[in-house]
Amino acid sequence: MTTQPPMDSATGPLGWYRRANKKVLAGIVVIVVAVAALIVTNLGDALTYYNTVDELKADPQAVEDRRRVGGRVLEGSIEKDAENNLSFTIYHNEVTNTLPVHYRGVVPDIFDDEVDVIVEGEWRRDGIFYASNLIAQHPPEFQVAEPGSTHAPVER
Repeated sequence: MTTQPPMDSATGPLGWYRRANKKVLAGIVVIVVAVAALIVTNLGDALTYYNTVDELKADPQAVEDRRRVGGRVLEGSIEKDAENNLSFTIYHNEVTNTLPVHYRGVVPDIFDDEVDVIVEGEWRRDGIFYASNLIAQHPPEFQVAEPGSTHAPVER
């Protein structure tokens, strides 16, 4: 009959914990929790969903949460005045369901008619979306130029 040696508390299932420095383990836990908290808080802003013009107009009562709206710039609707104010209209699926936008700030180089945009700002009671930020998406036919050459204009 073989007898097993008694379980020593230093070699048992929790022996690694008893041998390790508890301060080091506590420090590691604090660092992991802090990094996870930073990732969650910063990732929330980056993953914020935007609403389309159709969604915004379908539920105007929930405007408070609608700070980002995406759509396509209606052809011929872009107007810029001498004070660098930009006005344009965006739509999503139906050209008849549009949203007028006022924006003042830096305009992306690729901003033009029929470009997809996301505007961040506030939709007010007058029915106009006052944008504080304008993000334009490059067209799908975007291609990198060969080194030393320039892009040819895209035919629309």
